[in-house]
Amino acid sequence: MRIEWIEKYMADAERLIYNYQIEEGLEALNTLLYDEPGYGSLHNHIGWAYMYYTSDTAKAERHLKLAIYFDAGYMAPYLHLGKLYIQACRYKEALDSLKVGLTKQNANRVAFLESIAHAYELKGEYRNAIKTYKEALASTVGVEITNLMDGIKRCRKKRLVMLFTF
Repeated sequence: MRIEWIEKYMADAERLIYNYQIEEGLEALNTLLYDEPGYGSLHNHIGWAYMYYTSDTAKAERHLKLAIYFDAGYMAPYLHLGKLYIQACRYKEALDSLKVGLTKQNANRVAFLESIAHAYELKGEYRNAIKTYKEALASTVGVEITNLMDGIKRCRKKRLVMLFTF
């Protein structure tokens, strides 16, 4: 359930953050928690802001998990949390989060699959990565094609190197 008035304030805070007024944007978002502490979208925005615009990954993870807790059907925090786990080299947790998020309504299939492939690649599971990059490729007609093709080529090269390494 969307709360329109709070969405407006969240958009204002997001604009502040995009304009590098990060402290002001985060303060605005955190202030909204007093009015709606159980609003999943708000926690997702706070987690997103901490993840991409600060170095406080613990707060980012906490708010993204709260977003899922309060609105398990909302797909965005699964993607952000998956990317956070990839950055932290926590690949199993990343894959778990991303695979669940992929099943949610309105999930950006290409974004989720590309992140899943990325996690597999970083785990050294190149066959799974290539398979997932191809699945993402089959799901798009957009600009992501170049990135996905690059991912496939990169994994093939890594597999080849691993075959000839003792």
